[in-house]
Amino acid sequence: MSRLSRWLTVLGALSLMLYAAIAWLSQSFSYGYGHQDRPILGFVGVYGLAFIVYAVAIWRVRRQAIESGSLTLILIFAALFRLVLLFSEPIQEDDFYRYLWDGKVVASGLNPYRFTPREVQTDNGKEGPLQPYRELAETDAHFALLLSRINHPDVPTLYPPVAQAVFGLAALIAPGSLFTLRLIFFCFDLAVCLVIIRLLCHLGSSPLWVLVYAWSPLVIKETINSSHYDVVPTFLLVLALLALVTGRLSVGFLSLGGAILGKVFPVVLLPLFAWHAWRRYGFGRACAGLALTGLVITGGYAPFAAAGSGLWQGFATFAEHWQTNSFVFPLLHQMVADRWLANGIMGGCLIGAVCVALRWNGEGNDGRFLYGCFLVMGALLLLSPVGNPWYFMWMVPFVCLFPRASWLLLSGLLGLYYTAFYFLYRGEPETFRWVVWLEYLPFYAVLAWEAWRRRMGRVTPV
Repeated sequence: MSRLSRWLTVLGALSLMLYAAIAWLSQSFSYGYGHQDRPILGFVGVYGLAFIVYAVAIWRVRRQAIESGSLTLILIFAALFRLVLLFSEPIQEDDFYRYLWDGKVVASGLNPYRFTPREVQTDNGKEGPLQPYRELAETDAHFALLLSRINHPDVPTLYPPVAQAVFGLAALIAPGSLFTLRLIFFCFDLAVCLVIIRLLCHLGSSPLWVLVYAWSPLVIKETINSSHYDVVPTFLLVLALLALVTGRLSVGFLSLGGAILGKVFPVVLLPLFAWHAWRRYGFGRACAGLALTGLVITGGYAPFAAAGSGLWQGFATFAEHWQTNSFVFPLLHQMVADRWLANGIMGGCLIGAVCVALRWNGEGNDGRFLYGCFLVMGALLLLSPVGNPWYFMWMVPFVCLFPRASWLLLSGLLGLYYTAFYFLYRGEPETFRWVVWLEYLPFYAVLAWEAWRRRMGRVTPV
């Protein structure tokens, strides 16, 4: 066994114990009970320790030669970390209740965009369009419970068609089963690792950098324990990136369309995909790729078209009202005192980031294309009014390709997000505003330092 393999074995075993500790702590997070007794700070502390071990592992693999044994160890431990949390209780997250309800609705041949959970709950029981939805809850106490626990019940589902397909698949396998949903996410999570390895090899980088994603506490917590669905469109996005840089344009644009149907985020990458395809493969193939993406998106929404404005109402409500755990947007919002003006300014900044990425990749270089996608996705998340930790999972595959200490640090600091609940349960929600500064200020400081080093020509990974 090589020295690196020995280090990975020790660090992997330590991480496994820490994830087991998180699984044990999770038993104190029962829905609706003992809010002040929940070991939130204990969880944040263990998460921090897991991140430290993870950072040491990254430090050990930097500049190492490719070792098949070490790569195997990384993937084995990645699977073990996730398996431990498959049986944990969700810590301070409840989005999965809507996933399970939407899945049952879709598997029953109904339209999840047509009615809000509140409308189903308060239906007067007469025959009408709501009747089949109401019967799902009336005939199964488990689904009645799921329906009662959905957050923001007055808002229609905002999860796009690919999400509904995944939720429906889980419902067909085992209706109402969180474990089944987690198993599906587990499979997509490991698939992301395999695609990242292929991307690293294509760029001539060590596949050992897959550790950045495979061992990421952020990814593991948010995908398996919190059961957030973002891993599915993340997989489709990294698959699209791999396909495009390896010349499989049809697969690339199809996968990009699927990623957009999974979550709207990747739509900002459409200009970069089209530009890269144009520069590398010609204008005609780029236009054909865009048309293919458009057909995928249109075809994805077509089965749900009867919902009318309900298709967009959830997303529109999100864009107009939601603001959580972000840093830049609240500051701007305070300055301009108008939500839509702030949205417009942030949108303009994002367009600027896209233009910079397009100009920088004038020759259609694969590395510059991927880095441009990194830049634009990073700008999108940092400018967004919502900075939920699981959104930043989208950045971790890019950090495998372009290791940056700033983004790695942020993935650890985002664990502080959960202290919001600690203060909320004690009647001190305003205290969390200071925690947001602790999350983001160190990140921006390191990001500025990295920018200065690049300007001085002294760029080094991590």
